Amino acid sequence: MILFIHSVNVLLPLIYGVALGMYAWHFFQNTSKIGEYASRTLLTAIVLHLVYLVSQGVHFRIFPVATIFASMSMFALNISVIYLIIERISKDRKTGIFFLIIIFCFQLCSSMLITFESPTNSILSNPMFGIHTTLTLFGVSALAISALYSIMYLMLAKEIKRHRFGLIYDGLPALETLENMSRYATGAGIIFLGAGLFTGHLWSYKVLGYFFKYDVKIIASDVAWFFYLFGWILVKIRHLHGLKMSRVAIGGFLAFIIILFVANFVDTTFHSFI
Repeated sequence: MILFIHSVNVLLPLIYGVALGMYAWHFFQNTSKIGEYASRTLLTAIVLHLVYLVSQGVHFRIFPVATIFASMSMFALNISVIYLIIERISKDRKTGIFFLIIIFCFQLCSSMLITFESPTNSILSNPMFGIHTTLTLFGVSALAISALYSIMYLMLAKEIKRHRFGLIYDGLPALETLENMSRYATGAGIIFLGAGLFTGHLWSYKVLGYFFKYDVKIIASDVAWFFYLFGWILVKIRHLHGLKMSRVAIGGFLAFIIILFVANFVDTTFHSFI
């Protein structure tokens, strides 16, 4: 099985690269048939990626998110899945190029630098750890997608305001579509990230004996999520949309990343109790 794992590890960035090329072709040439092939190629990559991660889990008896480079691969898969779902809902493939650039870069970096080995800490092989980390990464991925859709919204709105109907205007979907895509992703991100943080606390209680412990990264993650939730509620209450909603989505994600970055700088350990 280890040969299969190594082979797929090399193959994944190649398939994502092919999908990226097809989405780029579709974006610049607006060829619907190529767009269909790009979507099918991405679906193939997702299925193979899932088999790859499951194979790692079975062979090494670990959830494949225990290291930074393994997490990067999971992040690439999460973005792929969320994007493909939104693509199927919106029936628009024009934004695929922007997401495939991120997916390809993350998977390429993971494939080049990942090391396959059994865990040295038994906590990292606990099923609750896998659920907690997977949900958290899925939530962060969705919020990143929401921010990227909001950036596209601002780009297109700027082009329309200046009456420049060039590549961006022709390549991106309508403003309303981008706004809806961002809403879907934000809602999913808040739900999955919240579920991930909650399962983390629950896991801590069952395994370590306490529901909450003073840990810089835990506190930062919880605070960041509450601020994100507050911002989303504010958008709903004030019925914000368009440019205002896009700025809230981008600002919220940047604030979230900055808070986690500062927490990581203050405390360089994974968690203080691991």
